[in-house]
Amino acid sequence: MACGPRYVFVALPRPASPRLVFRPARRVSWATRIFAILVLVLAAGAMGAFLEVVLPQRVAQLAQSESSELAQARTGVSDSSTAVTSLWSEISAKGGIGLSPDQLTKDLALAKATEKSADDALSHIQAAQSYMAQADGLPFQFHSPSFIATDRPALQHAEKALQATIKLTHGATLQLSLAQHLNQDAQTISGSLYPSLNARQWTDAARTASALTTDLTTQQVPAGDPEALFDPLWAKWIDAMLAVASSAKQVSLASAAGQTQQAQLANRGLDTARAQLAASYASAQNGAASWQAKTVQPLLDTIAREKSAAGA
Repeated sequence: MACGPRYVFVALPRPASPRLVFRPARRVSWATRIFAILVLVLAAGAMGAFLEVVLPQRVAQLAQSESSELAQARTGVSDSSTAVTSLWSEISAKGGIGLSPDQLTKDLALAKATEKSADDALSHIQAAQSYMAQADGLPFQFHSPSFIATDRPALQHAEKALQATIKLTHGATLQLSLAQHLNQDAQTISGSLYPSLNARQWTDAARTASALTTDLTTQQVPAGDPEALFDPLWAKWIDAMLAVASSAKQVSLASAAGQTQQAQLANRGLDTARAQLAASYASAQNGAASWQAKTVQPLLDTIAREKSAAGA
């Protein structure tokens, strides 16, 4: 008798639970213990040597470098402040344009040299501040090095004095350079333009007047630069020279073309411009001291005050 496939179900035994085996801790050898102790002793010794020897030596080196830079900065503050005070005492009397050509050349060289000296002194201050930052940033210090609290205020005062000095010397450089150029234009008016007009050399007069107009228009831009510390009264003098050049050009062109009536009108305008030129020059010279007292003297006072506070 046939029968289908049979499936035999056999119960499998349960897996035995793992046995907990107690294993005693391995004993550390004396060699390992001695090695660990030696490592700790060496680490403590290295830390102690760093704190007691290396760190103080590094702080002392930075303090010495900072002190050297501060001394050079103080010297630069003293020298540049003396020079800039002398420079502006000469300029303030009549203004830069009122100086003679030789004095302009001399003062311009002094202004450039003083500005460079002040820039060099400022670089010493920045170097000293860098050394301070390095010393203050050294690790494992419970307080900042003592020289920082002493020298930081001195550096701040010296920096303020130098910034005022650089502003004055830069202004003097711009103003004296402009004065040289404008004095040459004034010399061209009196030495070339007027003689050409008087000699009725209309072509030469027109050419000179045209060149003057172009040049004076160009000089109006630096004259209006606040950094030049240029008295606005001198700017009016520039405008007056422009008016003279423009009127002279009109006189020359009208006269050369035989336009008598236009030439006469232009001549009257030229006479008015020449009178205004003389009046504006005198006004600028007379007002020079007042302008310098308002713009330059406060900076000189700042230099003297900060220089004293810096110990320079």
